[in-house]
Amino acid sequence: MILKLSPMKPKAFQEYISFAVNEYAKEKIEVGSWSTKQAQQNAQMTYDRLLPKGLNTPHHFLYSIYDDTVIVGYIWFGADNENQSRAFIFDFEIYHDYQNNGFGSQALKLVSNEAKKMGFDTIGLHVFGNNDKAIHVYQKSGFGITDIKMQKKI
Repeated sequence: MILKLSPMKPKAFQEYISFAVNEYAKEKIEVGSWSTKQAQQNAQMTYDRLLPKGLNTPHHFLYSIYDDTVIVGYIWFGADNENQSRAFIFDFEIYHDYQNNGFGSQALKLVSNEAKKMGFDTIGLHVFGNNDKAIHVYQKSGFGITDIKMQKKI
């Protein structure tokens, strides 16, 4: 298994954006952050704000993750909104059929190296609290918890 990152092509970006907006809306509904009624619109506004020029948005880097010639996932990182010396992973996924093969850990190593080459000194990310699999991979890859937001239904 030799994974590599390759800059996302326009066609892959179009497929990614339609999937990602829907997935983000669904995740925000599942964790109780957004109502079903507002989720799709909120998700679209978030992506429009973060990527106003799509693939050409300055300081944002979108990659397809390849295992040989097969795309097994994607990763999007860029300068952290709060501190430009830090990189932030805005979105990351290994497709379901390729999970549990070490691709996630290896991709995180690759993106960390890429971010370091670009001059970033740390890399962060957000993970939904109900995503135990991802939390495990991130912690195994050296990420530590910096904030915890909690809520309960009343």
